[in-house]
Amino acid sequence: NDEVYEMYPELKDARVGMGVTNIVLEYLEETGRFVFTEDKLEIKERMVQQFKASNKGFTENKINGKGKIKLAKYFVYIEVYDFSVGEDEVVETSGITIKQVTQLGLQVRFVDAETGEYFTGSGLGDATTVRELTLMNDDNFGEVKFNQSTIGTTTKKALEDASAKILTRMVKKGLFKKLIVV
Repeated sequence: NDEVYEMYPELKDARVGMGVTNIVLEYLEETGRFVFTEDKLEIKERMVQQFKASNKGFTENKINGKGKIKLAKYFVYIEVYDFSVGEDEVVETSGITIKQVTQLGLQVRFVDAETGEYFTGSGLGDATTVRELTLMNDDNFGEVKFNQSTIGTTTKKALEDASAKILTRMVKKGLFKKLIVV
């Protein structure tokens, strides 16, 4: 994230980060084609501690964790490749219309945990904020303030597009005979 934030400081200001991963996982989960495994070290360590406590008889219920952990078939990660905010101003006799367009480009990559082969998909999302100024409401004339919600909208659009491209490639390759563990 630091590298991306250095290139696009607006993203840090808008708090773009791990939410991107969560949106991708949610989208993929909705397809019904994937089973997910936990990747946070803290949670994995808690699972091990719970298993150990169960084996020592410290718990009410017995956990049989031996041989039950599923390893990931794919690792998924996301990179920002483009971010921009632009304004267009249209002056008419009735007033001024200012359109602020936010764009965010993301690439999603699925890496096969066994072979290192990968599938990629890129998507570009955009969202527009419109402000109309007339003689009746010119008291706030000036620059359009950045609408932070456009980050979420552009992210979701970009990720849906990128993830759909990956899924299409995986279907063509015949990888969906069973659920895939990610």
